[in-house]
Amino acid sequence: MSKTEKNIQIFETEKMINGKVVLELTTKKAKLGMIELGDSRYIAIYPNGERFRASSQDEAVNLLIRNFHLHLS
Repeated sequence: MSKTEKNIQIFETEKMINGKVVLELTTKKAKLGMIELGDSRYIAIYPNGERFRASSQDEAVNLLIRNFHLHLS
């Protein structure tokens, strides 16, 4: 039996935390993580606190989405 595809809507919210601009990614029910925006670097922060450097904002978003899909039940 094959699984049906689900479309998940992701919301981006820009916030200022400790003087840094942070992009928070969420769904209606879950938090995917945050992205710290820098001059030429981006840091993807998973909900468990793990941090990963990314060379672009798109790469950081993809890291968070990939991690979210990996941990879906």
